[in-house]
Amino acid sequence: MSKIRDYQQQVQDVIEKGINTVEKQHKSLAERPFELAEKAEKQAKSYSIKSVRSKHDDYANTAYETLRVWNKRIGDYATNVIGRFDKEAGTESKQGSTAKKSTGGAKKQASSSQQEASA
Repeated sequence: MSKIRDYQQQVQDVIEKGINTVEKQHKSLAERPFELAEKAEKQAKSYSIKSVRSKHDDYANTAYETLRVWNKRIGDYATNVIGRFDKEAGTESKQGSTAKKSTGGAKKQASSSQQEASA
């Protein structure tokens, strides 16, 4: 069970890092339009709607691309964790069936020995 708890903690840590990154990126992205708006207030003639839109689109594209990168990283990490878990579960399953087979063989030998002794 402790391995499962370790995996859970690792997943939570990765998600926490993702949240922190998205939060940082969001704050950074939100700051820029406000700066532009403040400048636009002061110098309305020097900024066009097209340039403001262009800046917005650039920052939005960056934010969503960052989220896609994080989604891929989390997916890769989850695949790795699940693979390790499946591998361990498969090993335990194989060990259990091997033990049953060897126990069955010992029972057959004991049964044969008893039949020979009674004959």
